[in-house]
Amino acid sequence: MKLRSITVGLAVLTAVSFGAVLAGCGSSADSSTTPTSTPAAAEPTTPTGGDETVSIEMNEFSYLPSDATAKAGSVTIDAPNTGAEPHELVLAKTDADPAKLPTTSDGSVDEESLDSPGEIPEVEGGADGTVTLDLKAGKYVMFCNLPGHYAAGMYGTFTVN
Repeated sequence: MKLRSITVGLAVLTAVSFGAVLAGCGSSADSSTTPTSTPAAAEPTTPTGGDETVSIEMNEFSYLPSDATAKAGSVTIDAPNTGAEPHELVLAKTDADPAKLPTTSDGSVDEESLDSPGEIPEVEGGADGTVTLDLKAGKYVMFCNLPGHYAAGMYGTFTVN
């Protein structure tokens, strides 16, 4: 009987302690605790403006839309590959015509000569690619630089206002 009393007493003490802890977790205007969160891996911690998502479909051998727009700041580009072939989406800040980018001897775009804020690397057919970039206002081009894709016309414009 003495063991039962001790067990019941411990259970009551545990419940009261747990209740006190929960009560302390409440929110009030004069609370001195700082909320915490775990930032997502692809999101910047301090977006600078746009904070929007643009969807650009990749397929054989084009982007839909081929002329995308976004507001300056944090822009997430979501690029589902609806084609069967793998594709990528390289973004480069330039006023150049997307069909007349500098190329190497094999016909691929010379990425080293361009100002690229980032890209969505190779995405298999049926999969999705995503990237979040901090984009400044201006004209950009998007292109797929996998062998033969740029030459096949897989490019477009991306304007940031």
